[in-house]
Amino acid sequence: MSHARIGELLGQMVNLSGHDVEEILQEQSVTRWRFGDIALSWGLCQPEHVWRAWRQQLEGEPRRVDVRSLGIDAQATAHLPRRLARQYQVIPLRLIGDELLLAAADASAPRAMHDLPPALPLKLKFVLADADQVREALDRYYPPLPASG
Repeated sequence: MSHARIGELLGQMVNLSGHDVEEILQEQSVTRWRFGDIALSWGLCQPEHVWRAWRQQLEGEPRRVDVRSLGIDAQATAHLPRRLARQYQVIPLRLIGDELLLAAADASAPRAMHDLPPALPLKLKFVLADADQVREALDRYYPPLPASG
């Protein structure tokens, strides 16, 4: 499946000229920064434009992300109860409009994708992540409860 490029998607939301895209791609080849980060730093778009474009790239099959480099918006974690996060081994990454973006490890993803949507009032979008990164994030944002004795 072919995914739209972030520059194409951003260009549909903001006025990116062909020259802008070429300049960003040139900068990207030198700095290895992501396209959206360069467009943001140059004032060509706003963060919500980058997130909406990225969200559009996620249509179809779940894509793989690096949770450590992407980061977690702590406010997104408030939209998924601790019990469900730990039970399904998913970590909320972002709340984008009325959609909650969740990272799941390969092994837990099918069950989470099937069982979680009816359990929450938001639309859910899933990405795949390394199981160790998901566990690490769960331990940070939803720490295990101490054993009662």
